[in-house]
Amino acid sequence: MNTLPLPKTIQFAALALTLTAFAAPALAADNAPQFSVEKTATRSIASGATAFNKGDYSKSAAYSRYALKQGLKKSRRTVAYSNLCAALGADGRYDEALEACDSALKVSPQNWQAFSNRAAVNWLSGDKTQAMQDISSARDINADAPVISYNLEVLG
Repeated sequence: MNTLPLPKTIQFAALALTLTAFAAPALAADNAPQFSVEKTATRSIASGATAFNKGDYSKSAAYSRYALKQGLKKSRRTVAYSNLCAALGADGRYDEALEACDSALKVSPQNWQAFSNRAAVNWLSGDKTQAMQDISSARDINADAPVISYNLEVLG
């Protein structure tokens, strides 16, 4: 059986359908809550935030863990735990992420980023009720943070 090459317009249409099929899951991810990381003057915390922003969540988590072994002052320890929560949550390691967020909130019960990150982890792990409580707590502390507004829309 002889086959003829497809005309260019059909080839492009087939390619467009293929690309659309692969793009659909990415569109669903756009409706996921966002995590928030913070940089400090501590090199390992700053490096962890940079790695997170580049999408290297395991490296970000490693930097945060390293920072936590350095005997940080309270404010930086809170940031390191909150960043660790974000990295682990973004990496799908929800139980570990929740532990890190809980540790951040034990050190600093008014840390809006830890509440916001814990809301994202709870939402992604299926606990919608706790996610709403956490994002409401984050909003009560800092209603002006863009990530909180975004997460309220996604979670709400």
